[in-house]
Amino acid sequence: MGITGRGSARRISGVVFDLDDTLVLSTVDYAKFKRLVIERIGSYGEDKSLYSPAETIVAIVSRYEEHLEQSGIPEPEIRRRLAELDRIMDKVELERVGDTQAVEGAARLLQLLRSRDIKIGVLTRGCEEYAKGALRTTGLLGLVDELECRNSTMPAKPNPASYLRLVERLGIPKEETLFVGDHPIDAQCAKNAGVPFVAVETGDVPEGDLRAAGCVAVFRDVGQMVDWFSELLER
Repeated sequence: MGITGRGSARRISGVVFDLDDTLVLSTVDYAKFKRLVIERIGSYGEDKSLYSPAETIVAIVSRYEEHLEQSGIPEPEIRRRLAELDRIMDKVELERVGDTQAVEGAARLLQLLRSRDIKIGVLTRGCEEYAKGALRTTGLLGLVDELECRNSTMPAKPNPASYLRLVERLGIPKEETLFVGDHPIDAQCAKNAGVPFVAVETGDVPEGDLRAAGCVAVFRDVGQMVDWFSELLER
């Protein structure tokens, strides 16, 4: 299978998907998610006004980690505090995981890819229990080969480290993968990893912003990608 982006056509033997608002419709209360994290950061003596709920959770936690390092906090204490933030996020994510619904057409797309021996990975900033629960609830878990989830030791996307570890576990070259997601963070992760990005509009990011972030194509949702992939597979 090949795809033409910038440069020559490339063989694709694996597809990595974002989870929330890409394969499944998120049930996570992100406002609560961020509020509780900022409150816990404040409980450690940090100025809460330095952190805004309007930011992404990655920006909030990354800035806090950077501040801890600059303040000379011992590494074990930094890990302990970040792990505590993870536990807070885990709890909020799991509150409504049983209500998760698949994006229309997601199962058809994954089944198509598997029928053509394309490896399927999921890269998410959600915790493993949430990711598996959401995929299990929607009937998609058995269609996924590998998951890379949030943890306190691996930098979150857009850092490419988790993407690269995921494709290594899939057992395929990075150069033979592409990333499908709904957010500019996903696009930046793909760029940092050196792979093509395909965008879906299932989230709340306008098409213009997705195109400006850099992508080879934009689709309404993953269901609309079925025909696109079918055509590519016939080439």
